[in-house]
Amino acid sequence: MVNQKGEKWELTEIPDLGKVTSGDLVEIELEIDSKNDYEYIQIQDPKAAGFEPVELRSGYGNNDMRAYMELRDEKVDFFVRQLSRGKHSLRYRMRAEIPGEFHALPTKIMGMYAPELVGNADEIRVLVDDKVPAR
Repeated sequence: MVNQKGEKWELTEIPDLGKVTSGDLVEIELEIDSKNDYEYIQIQDPKAAGFEPVELRSGYGNNDMRAYMELRDEKVDFFVRQLSRGKHSLRYRMRAEIPGEFHALPTKIMGMYAPELVGNADEIRVLVDDKVPAR
């Protein structure tokens, strides 16, 4: 979760069944540990219901993998031309909007032209509390 304080951001990890408040900015970080060099990789990250992306347009983001990010209704897709061996990360921001308990289904990584190349992450559950009105 990202809390805005003036010009600074405070990052706190959200555990499984962690709570955020409606209106909070949440930074999603996808960590990739590649054992080999690959080409033409697609990463699908399903959105949890109740969250909407901060970015409004698809395009090349500011990330170390030079990945193209495509925003869709139900997921965020990343397309990577070359994935070198080692650890990499992709980040994007969402805003918690609707109160409730939501599931973010597992992220999938796959070779676009090599169907045998697949991997996935764990599911995470997030609780979104209603924003308390100021009096």
